[in-house]
Amino acid sequence: MLLFLVESEGRVLSKDELMHQLWPDSFVEEANLSHNIYKLREALGEREGEKYIETLPRRGYRFVAHVTRIRDERLDLIVEESAATRVIIDDDQYAHPAPNADATRREPATRSLPGATHGITKRIRFAVLVGGLVLLLGLGYVWLRRNISQPATLVLPLRSIAVLPFEALSAESPDEALELGMADALITKLSNVKQIAVRPTSAVLKYIGRKPDVFAVGREQAVDAVIEGKVQKAGGRVRLTVQLIKATDGIPLWAGEFDAKLTDVFAVQDSISEQVVRALVLKLTTDEKLQLAKHYTDNIEAYQLYQIGRGHWAKFSDVELRKSIEYYNRAVALDPNYALAYAGLSYAYSVQGAFEALPPSDTLPKAKQAAERALKLDDTLAEAHTALGGVELFYERDWPRARAQFERAIELDPSFPDSHQLYGYYWEVVGQPDKAEEALKDAQKLGPLMPIISMDLANLDYYERRYDEAINLYRKAQEIDPDFIPLPFFIGQTYERKGAYSEAISECETALALRKDDPSVLSTLAYAYAQDGRGDEASATLKKLTSLLKQRYVSPFLMGLAFAGLGDNDQAMIWLNKAYNEHDPQLIWVALEPQLEGLHDDPRFKDLLRRMDIKS
Repeated sequence: MLLFLVESEGRVLSKDELMHQLWPDSFVEEANLSHNIYKLREALGEREGEKYIETLPRRGYRFVAHVTRIRDERLDLIVEESAATRVIIDDDQYAHPAPNADATRREPATRSLPGATHGITKRIRFAVLVGGLVLLLGLGYVWLRRNISQPATLVLPLRSIAVLPFEALSAESPDEALELGMADALITKLSNVKQIAVRPTSAVLKYIGRKPDVFAVGREQAVDAVIEGKVQKAGGRVRLTVQLIKATDGIPLWAGEFDAKLTDVFAVQDSISEQVVRALVLKLTTDEKLQLAKHYTDNIEAYQLYQIGRGHWAKFSDVELRKSIEYYNRAVALDPNYALAYAGLSYAYSVQGAFEALPPSDTLPKAKQAAERALKLDDTLAEAHTALGGVELFYERDWPRARAQFERAIELDPSFPDSHQLYGYYWEVVGQPDKAEEALKDAQKLGPLMPIISMDLANLDYYERRYDEAINLYRKAQEIDPDFIPLPFFIGQTYERKGAYSEAISECETALALRKDDPSVLSTLAYAYAQDGRGDEASATLKKLTSLLKQRYVSPFLMGLAFAGLGDNDQAMIWLNKAYNEHDPQLIWVALEPQLEGLHDDPRFKDLLRRMDIKS
């Protein structure tokens, strides 16, 4: 690169021209060009006010330092050149990719140039500069040859990564399932390497359909490196370009291009994950190597159905959850041994139950069955242990078994935030808020852009009656995602407990605009109206809440909250006992909920806590 720049002193070299000159027979990502320019400037010792290489935006580069050409016919030079060879990946040999998919293994070829009688060739004459530049060229070449031909060796280890949803190369034919699916598959694979923390799929969903700045992603996700990729599907083939980029300075650490049949997509994922690990200079244990090479299914159609299901699940609404369940079921019908699809199915049923779209008896037993099936097939799946622990916590109320599942999940995959999050819920229920906070903060570190975790931390303050602190944290969660539906309700509920009824009513009305006739909001709004002296509106809201019982499933626990807030302890206990009998997931927070303070001395309430094995 230095040679071409010096030869063209004062002339602008376009990126295309440089790429063609440097790698004429190979496909190399453009990021390698900017990386080499950066390293060349570093080797030349550029300082402010002293430039060798000028960057011209949207045009290219120009060597601007003064060049002196020395013509000395007495010189005999021996030079070493790099001969780039293109790495060709045959479909039948795809499982054995070259160490660097960006196409370059350099093989030195040494030749002697003619001496004084033949003169020096034009290219070498241009390369011979004054004094130390000749030495610099040699040293610079050695450095570049060593560093270009191998994955970058980092001075400081990189220990956290965010994998962004892939970007469609063709805007006319996006395939969201493939774009998110490739990122999700890499996240799943890389999560098996305990030496690196990989942000979960749920943490990067906000980037779907966007082209975020790497530096911004690094700050938002608190990671050392970012993987970004582009994907294009044509017929039965898929083409991917992938980069691993250092988040602090934007330097590409590795880049590669992959062109394969869709049926070879598993081998592509293997190759990318292996090369990312190699670029990070990680030494894997035998178990990590086995986990990294693991395929959860060999059925490409089942895999595609699973990825479509993941895409629907990520949209987190009742309608989308139903779609995800449909696709997961189709995936396991094609491959009954697809453990990861069973884990996804368990999650979808559990979240569906949490949404209160159906009675818990219709969803959570199915969630348990799917999680147990996943673990029977593969006991090393952290997702399945977490899913089963969630059922034990919310539905079975078996606290020791829930704890054991969460701790096993964290042992298997310390970077999976859901395990830490549910572990925090467990500590809340058993009355250890300090340990709950520790677990939730661990989850937040792993998913800093997941508003639900920030909301959970705010809930801790709410349960401890620190209402101002809770509102402040709820507001911070809103900054992460202003459209996160539950937040206005929780803010309204906290204002209501604080006695700021006008603010509570305002927040609840905002929440109802986002989610019409939400029972949890209506229960809080009814109480806030009553306390604010608006009895008619309180009665109308309570009537609307009870009328919903004829139309859909309503959590008995929420009905108990509404009546407790209105001072009707008899009705409140009727509904709380109904919640107990129906295994209402919301009931696990019964001892913590400030709205139930008026029941704490009621013998019926104390008996409920005894049956649940919860201390007040």
